[in-house]
Amino acid sequence: MLARGLSAFLWLFCVPTAQAAALEIPLPEGHEVLREQETPLATLLLPTGPVVGDVVPSRTLEGRIFRRSWRISGDWSALQVLAPIRSALEEQGFEEVYACTARACGGFAFRFGIEVIPAPDMTVNLSDYEFYAAEQPETGVVVSLLVSRTGGAIHLQVLERHAAEEPLRPPVALPDPLAPLDEADNSVSAQPTTPPEGSSVLPEAQLLADAITKGGTLSTGAVADLLTLQGHAPLLDLEFSSGSTRMGAGPFDTLRQLAVFLDEHPSATILLVGHTDTVGSLSANISLSQRRAASVRERLMTRYGIAGGRITVAGAGFMAPLAPNTTEAGREINRRVEAVLVTP
Repeated sequence: MLARGLSAFLWLFCVPTAQAAALEIPLPEGHEVLREQETPLATLLLPTGPVVGDVVPSRTLEGRIFRRSWRISGDWSALQVLAPIRSALEEQGFEEVYACTARACGGFAFRFGIEVIPAPDMTVNLSDYEFYAAEQPETGVVVSLLVSRTGGAIHLQVLERHAAEEPLRPPVALPDPLAPLDEADNSVSAQPTTPPEGSSVLPEAQLLADAITKGGTLSTGAVADLLTLQGHAPLLDLEFSSGSTRMGAGPFDTLRQLAVFLDEHPSATILLVGHTDTVGSLSANISLSQRRAASVRERLMTRYGIAGGRITVAGAGFMAPLAPNTTEAGREINRRVEAVLVTP
């Protein structure tokens, strides 16, 4: 089947215009477009090597950014989908910047250290993915590919940076630092605000900001919204004492919302990622955070009847804080568990 399928590769053509056009990507039959997004001026982080410590080495590139993803049915492996695209790029003069396979990339740390289109438009199997980044030296176009087999299909992500059609750094009028502040500027409202029409604030960012403002409380349905919009949702109302893996008695509304989401999406699987404050060493906190995630998994299984096979756990220690660790309030927010949607 695969041998016959390989001869049936189709080209997706983008009609050239006066502006930058997305690259032509060869895809096998059985593909479904999940996302096509173009931003005239934005920043792309291009990974250039495997995880070093806790960081993915990257180049910061500004320009016109294309973000696209597909779901590909069939018995393909990730490399079988990647290889023809890589060959097509090399024929167009692209030169490899960095390429790796799951574990060699850095596994979990690499996956969560790079840009990934939110689920369900892109899902990644942490043990089965291929990454490839390349640059065309004459045009300056750069591209990164992320391919993963998950949920019985291949998911492919293509991120591209082209020359911008407008100035890279438009002038910004800065406020006079010596000018007196208005009285309203000296206080911060305790109530969440709705972004004005046309605001660049994303819905998921507003949901998270509201939750932090209200001490970790997410409105009804917000966990499902965050999982859908950005692929992960923080469970900010869980209670963990510093250095402890034991959850409070609860009940915790975000955990209930997560259980409802899993009940309503019986094919969904999640990864619970534990996070800590900065008290103690990184290695100790990674272990601690994983055990916290495991305790949340246990609570979902025993109290809500969620099958354990749908939940995996990992620990990130203090590598991804939501708030400064310089205050007790910030440290309390950072002692959390986040749910990551692995398969929808």
